[in-house]
Amino acid sequence: MGQVLYDPSSTLSHMYFPTSAIVSWVYMLENGATTEIAMTGREGVLGMYMLMGGGKTQNQGIVQTTGQAIRLPVQVVLDAFSQGHEVQSIFWLFTRALITQMAQIAVCHRHHTLDQQLCRMLLLTLNRMDGDTIVMTHEVIASLLGVRREGVTMAAKKLMQEGIIRYARGRITVLDRSALAQRACECYGAIQREYERLLPQSTHCNH
Repeated sequence: MGQVLYDPSSTLSHMYFPTSAIVSWVYMLENGATTEIAMTGREGVLGMYMLMGGGKTQNQGIVQTTGQAIRLPVQVVLDAFSQGHEVQSIFWLFTRALITQMAQIAVCHRHHTLDQQLCRMLLLTLNRMDGDTIVMTHEVIASLLGVRREGVTMAAKKLMQEGIIRYARGRITVLDRSALAQRACECYGAIQREYERLLPQSTHCNH
């Protein structure tokens, strides 16, 4: 957790295919403020921009949830991508879903309450992991949402009082996922439906 896989100053040499880890794409402003613009888990790949002739990223790729991933040299992935139509197809479908996630999260940060954003983040994280317990402190959540830690603490307290989550020592256990989904904004549903439509065989959809 917290390991930086990519940052704007480095040239990418490997691409990662998470199997149990979850990685947040985080943008950092000049003043040090940060915001998560997307997350990737076992449904996708990290480093897609390398297949588009990029070479570098403007964001940091930071491990949000500890786990494993398959790491392959960029050239190995490029060779497979250039040779197979099926490989290209699944990569492009994932890219379309990722763009939808980025766009929807941008809308979410602008138009929805912190309570709704927290629910959306927890649900997207749960969909990329097994079990119902997320290891993440209020401070980390605040940095990913680009808000004050006190705001996250208040939002989480409401969910605890309603019996939806339990929080202790940096571990958030979701007790009622359906109630959490009801309190999330429309952005969660829009993102989820797009992943289900484009990547129906993906283990992303873990209900």
